[in-house]
Amino acid sequence: MTDRAIIVTDGDVERLKRLVRALRYSLFRDQRQLELLDQTLESAEVRPRGRVPKDVVRMNSRVRVFDFDTQRKGLYTLVFPEEANISRGFISVLAPLGIALLGRRKGDVIEARVPGGTRKLKVERVQREPDTAEERLSERRPAKPVTSQRRSRQAALAV
Repeated sequence: MTDRAIIVTDGDVERLKRLVRALRYSLFRDQRQLELLDQTLESAEVRPRGRVPKDVVRMNSRVRVFDFDTQRKGLYTLVFPEEANISRGFISVLAPLGIALLGRRKGDVIEARVPGGTRKLKVERVQREPDTAEERLSERRPAKPVTSQRRSRQAALAV
């Protein structure tokens, strides 16, 4: 297993800690998973979103892993519990695999204790998905270069 510290964005830590607090005193059935996520967050290196390397698994990241036991690859997206849908590959951050993936990097080997035993996986690829609607729009639309014709139109509109 890879021993380097996990990296989590400050925004993800804030939202995940709120989730842990909200579920801790509820009827959430798996308090052990909450405790494990809380411990993971406490030991994480917290950074602003812009200072997190692109190959770090964060919330809404799409991750390709290699399973050493089955010799197969899997593709997952790490999501908050309300978005989880295993048939679509959306893994909850409260699931054992989700907790094991959070903050890991491309090349890391992880172990996740799942109901059927322990899975040993290697993170092969991380694709970060935008967090907000604004971020999604800005990543889809490249900024238009300002041309002299466009400047003229902008100047005319400003009058």
